[in-house]
Amino acid sequence: MLSILETVLPIFGLVLCGYLVGRLRWMSEEAIKGLNTFVFYFAIPALLFRAMARGMGPVEFTIVGGYFTAVLVTFLLALAVARLVFRTGPVEQVLFGMGSVFSNTVLLAIPLIFTVLGEAAGLRLMLIITFHAVIILPVITVLIEFRRGAGQGWRRLAGQTLRAIALNPIILALVLGIAYGLTGAPLPGAGERFLALLGGAAAPCALFALGASLTAFELRGDIKETLAMVAMKLLVHPAVMAVLAFWVFELPPLAATVAVITAATPVGANVFIMARQYDIYLGRAASAVLISTALSVVTLTFLLALLRP
Repeated sequence: MLSILETVLPIFGLVLCGYLVGRLRWMSEEAIKGLNTFVFYFAIPALLFRAMARGMGPVEFTIVGGYFTAVLVTFLLALAVARLVFRTGPVEQVLFGMGSVFSNTVLLAIPLIFTVLGEAAGLRLMLIITFHAVIILPVITVLIEFRRGAGQGWRRLAGQTLRAIALNPIILALVLGIAYGLTGAPLPGAGERFLALLGGAAAPCALFALGASLTAFELRGDIKETLAMVAMKLLVHPAVMAVLAFWVFELPPLAATVAVITAATPVGANVFIMARQYDIYLGRAASAVLISTALSVVTLTFLLALLRP
């Protein structure tokens, strides 16, 4: 446990530093936006392209089936909780379900897993990320549109979502990296060093940017419903994932650990972005992002100590 704490605390220390800098206004909103742009469009794509271009090796593709089976089971459970316990409307139920399964894969899972579990674990995370936005965002968009009674517009919105995903630098870096890796050609020396230098900034900058970005979220809305969403994300989702990973899909230890840790990462900011797009559920979505990120310091540390191969 002590070795895990020595590894995890500096990671969340960077998140705290970013949060304090943002809260104290030592960085303007434009500066924080610029840092996020650097992380999202340059540092993380360089890290991912380099990792994939060096060859994936033998990777358990069953991790994808296991992970998204857990997403489906948890999402259905969340819909039932939102409807039966909180009596929320149809659209709010979908957003509650999204908050229960949509992980912060880019700004937290990537730096955490690459730093704590290494590149072999990171490659398995890449398989999950490749399908994460591609599957979840279009499905959520279609569900919301149908539940709003705007079935005629779902094709247009789903198409816009898919186009945005296709132009996503994270997805592009993964696809291009895999394609390069399949050629079997080594990266040129200068290119390798360039990507290593740029990708080396991904983890600290992503964690700092995550903390700074959290200052945009405030505690609002129904706190009981928010805490239920946080519990679904930090406890139920990884618990379902653990059952499926270890006893149903019987994933190898490293792949199972990656899947469970990814499921246990806090609510992703895309939940709030989706709520803002429809101007509904804003307070609860924002609160869930903030609270789940703070509490994940404890839950992720415990899971890493319990599961680390």
